[in-house]
Amino acid sequence: MASKEEKKENIRRGILAAASTYSRELAGKTFLYVIHQTYFEVSFRTNCFLHLTGVATYLSAKNFYKKAQNGTLTDKQFYFDKQHPYYNAKDKVLCLNRLPELTNQFVCILYHMKTLTFVYKIGVTNLEFTLGLTEHIDKTGKKADSLYLPRTLRVHDHSVERSSDPMDDIVDFIFRKDASSDKYTDLMIADKSKQIPDPVHSLLEPDIFSKQYRTISSATFTPVH
Repeated sequence: MASKEEKKENIRRGILAAASTYSRELAGKTFLYVIHQTYFEVSFRTNCFLHLTGVATYLSAKNFYKKAQNGTLTDKQFYFDKQHPYYNAKDKVLCLNRLPELTNQFVCILYHMKTLTFVYKIGVTNLEFTLGLTEHIDKTGKKADSLYLPRTLRVHDHSVERSSDPMDDIVDFIFRKDASSDKYTDLMIADKSKQIPDPVHSLLEPDIFSKQYRTISSATFTPVH
């Protein structure tokens, strides 16, 4: 049976691996999710990473991510408590390394996702784990822009059941761009039986489909019933 020190070291290694994945595939990028005639945009910022790990720390979110990303985070710089139990962090860190799956595979969109302490306006789930999103609020408490930011990662909880109209919406398209770019440049996933809504076309690079048409046929996706 693993000792407390070994368990914590396993969590540390998991955080480092997840930070590497986050840095390579998510950080500094924005994703556009299209469902029916609506859409929303998600920005994966570096200061969001800490909230998804399930651990507590005295470091700032920015410094925590920096140390995790460059491999210098130590087991003395994070801890577990009543709000951040070990078993929760263990599950979250495993799924955190798979977080890109919520940007390049067909996922369900949840609305008004309720947890014990918060209601998330939007959630994205593959039914194994769920990303809870909140609006981007500035320091004054005002809405900064139309972007959504990751705030929580839920694993095997009741996020789906606690949402209004759970599993009612399966994403039709997901696009990606660098956060500094004006237009979306990459098509991540597409249901070939669906049409892109007119308002979305203005958000895309004109040659996005001719440059790369990396779609996954809807025939390869089995909807959840």
